[in-house]
Amino acid sequence: MELNTLSKKELIEEVERLKAENTKLKNDNNEVWDTVKILVTKISHEMKTPLNSIIGFSELFMDKTENLTLKNYIKNILKSSYFMLELIQNMIDITGFKNNTLTLSYSIFNTKDAIEEIISQFNNNSIQYTLINTTICADYTRFKQVIYNLLSNAIKYNSTEKNIEIITYLEKKLFCFEITDYGEGIEERDKEKIFELFTQVSKNNKKRNLGLGLGLALCKKIADAHKGEIDVISKAGQGSTFIFKIPITQNWI
Repeated sequence: MELNTLSKKELIEEVERLKAENTKLKNDNNEVWDTVKILVTKISHEMKTPLNSIIGFSELFMDKTENLTLKNYIKNILKSSYFMLELIQNMIDITGFKNNTLTLSYSIFNTKDAIEEIISQFNNNSIQYTLINTTICADYTRFKQVIYNLLSNAIKYNSTEKNIEIITYLEKKLFCFEITDYGEGIEERDKEKIFELFTQVSKNNKKRNLGLGLGLALCKKIADAHKGEIDVISKAGQGSTFIFKIPITQNWI
């Protein structure tokens, strides 16, 4: 249709038609999103119950046995179970990002304690860290989620020959968290893509199969909600450094 050939009346009618079509598309999108949200929430909660049972009994068995072979088997069970829980939680969180909104619950907490708690969950000897002892005002659960996702990502891609390095520091009114791995790195053209939902850029198929492309997208959403930022410095074949920055306090404090 050539708009410049239409009369004024026909243009008005075309605009109204497009408005109605746009409204219908929005309504259809909302219905689909609501259906997805209900489905994901129900499936996720059904999956969490047996997983928590597996984790609980595995940890109990770990404490009861002295057999090193069994302990290693149990560690693998726990590692896979925690990974599944992470994916489930990420899927639940995705359903809360409709219209790019995320409700935060602010509290004052010590960043060193929070980060060390996350590091201890991985029981990984290839992590070196230097953390400042400071407090910030932010969403404690979401803060830990960012640290968990970034550390999980680093462990997944890091070379076994080198340690993952973590440092924290203050920059003006921002708390900064840096984590460096020495894995395959990221191509320059892919740096923006990695923070998009359901996007993975690794050329290693085995590592691509270890996730759904949700973790870094969630980190970006959480950083934005806090009026912070997240970025990556990387070269292909030389590893990556992710930098997460968050305001120390909020404007209304």
